[in-house]
Amino acid sequence: MEKKEIKILSRKSDLAQIQAQLVGLEINRKFPDIKISYSTKTTEGDIDKFSPLSEMKTTGVFTDDLRQNLIEGKCDAIVHSWKDMPIDIGEETIISGSLRRADERDILLVDKNKVNQIKKLKKISILSSSPRRVYNLKNFIKDYFPYNCNEIVFNNIRGNIPTRIKKLLNGDGDALVVAKAAIDRLINNPFKDFSELSKEIKHYINQCLWMVIPLSVNPSAPGQGALAIETKSNDKITKKIIKDISDPLSITCVKKEREILKKYGGGCHQKIGVTFFPTFFGLVKSEKGESENGKTFSDWSVLKFNENSNLSAKKDEIFPENNSDYKFFKRITIQDSINKINSLNNHCIWISRKSALPEGALLSLTNIVWASGLKTWKSLSKRGIWVNGCSDSMGEDFNPNISSLCHLPWIKLTHSNAVESLIQNVIYTYELKEEANLPDFGNKKYFYWMSSSAFKVSITKDPKILDAFHACGPGNTFKEIQKMLKDPSKLSVHLSYDQWRESLINE
Repeated sequence: MEKKEIKILSRKSDLAQIQAQLVGLEINRKFPDIKISYSTKTTEGDIDKFSPLSEMKTTGVFTDDLRQNLIEGKCDAIVHSWKDMPIDIGEETIISGSLRRADERDILLVDKNKVNQIKKLKKISILSSSPRRVYNLKNFIKDYFPYNCNEIVFNNIRGNIPTRIKKLLNGDGDALVVAKAAIDRLINNPFKDFSELSKEIKHYINQCLWMVIPLSVNPSAPGQGALAIETKSNDKITKKIIKDISDPLSITCVKKEREILKKYGGGCHQKIGVTFFPTFFGLVKSEKGESENGKTFSDWSVLKFNENSNLSAKKDEIFPENNSDYKFFKRITIQDSINKINSLNNHCIWISRKSALPEGALLSLTNIVWASGLKTWKSLSKRGIWVNGCSDSMGEDFNPNISSLCHLPWIKLTHSNAVESLIQNVIYTYELKEEANLPDFGNKKYFYWMSSSAFKVSITKDPKILDAFHACGPGNTFKEIQKMLKDPSKLSVHLSYDQWRESLINE
């Protein structure tokens, strides 16, 4: 039996309707003969616009009222934001699928008109009613904000995304933190009925400075960025259609996140963030928070390595034994690069490491600044530079995913011997000068590399290490070392030197 029509239900907000229509669009791409109709309904969470979500008595305040319509046969499917779903939805309905997940990260918006006040008072008020965001962002602001904020205040906010941004720009706070996926969908939506809304959100964003908060320090609410498409459990036809438009990997990641949330009891009141996302070397997991009994936890790791993940070593078999042992080059500033940087306007600037931005270089505020990782970000912020985001040390292949926020050409700041990479436009800001006394590898068997340049110098000096076991972070370093190894299976990816060291040595 074929399905002639699918009735899709959602909440009444613009974002909810856009999400429902995105699902309908995917159904029609795969099944062009199926008619799609849409309806909306107000939920308990929409009616109560004032209570912080963390203080509302029940879970499912944005979903339970819709489910009753599904059970009664008034619709065939409901499109939810998966992060709003309670852990247990009963047996009459089921989450039948999800589209490919949107950005999991949060975005911090700061009213440009408030910047001077923030600097003067050394205080910032942030609009957010999420205990998770409050828990994570207090430390983040202290370490990665370019202005000294001795006092960080969080104030409750409710309402849809346009309402929240209006409240920010009308003076209710200095900053606002929201799910980036919501901003992306509102701006990028392809529907004529919402084209004016897209322009409106862009106009609001242009009045703000923005930061995309890295997942390593601020994992998302479980399911954030993913849509949950709910059907009746016994509706085999609709379930099959939804399955056919779904992204299995997105579903796997969200289910893993929700399993962890269930362990802590679930609900918006939890100070818990957890995100899984796929990479070429496995699923990366970020988990951070505080349980109800006050226990803190933090985990930034890879779920699956290659076959070398079970190796073990003695301390004197690894290089470097300590970070301080890793000395291969002096970095010499290329002086004429400073003028080139100072003349840059309206670019997205990728900064590969803290030394890639020479002292004396001044970045125009018309530029977007993207750091390679948190160490670079922290160093730049101490110099008073507004950093818009970073790639969490995952390399250039880790998509910044900021096309909804800006459309500017990319340029990279790096050293003169850097290999060709994804970003073709480059300013060479420093040269590598080999140290007179390079490290002595002796009988080292296990190596961690922070650049392919150091690896090249080392194998020239001591070719026998090509037969050893090697590790590095993801990105260009991995790609280049893999090309040079006799046996590429002896190269594994780790998210940091410390994680690699801990994986080999039990101290």
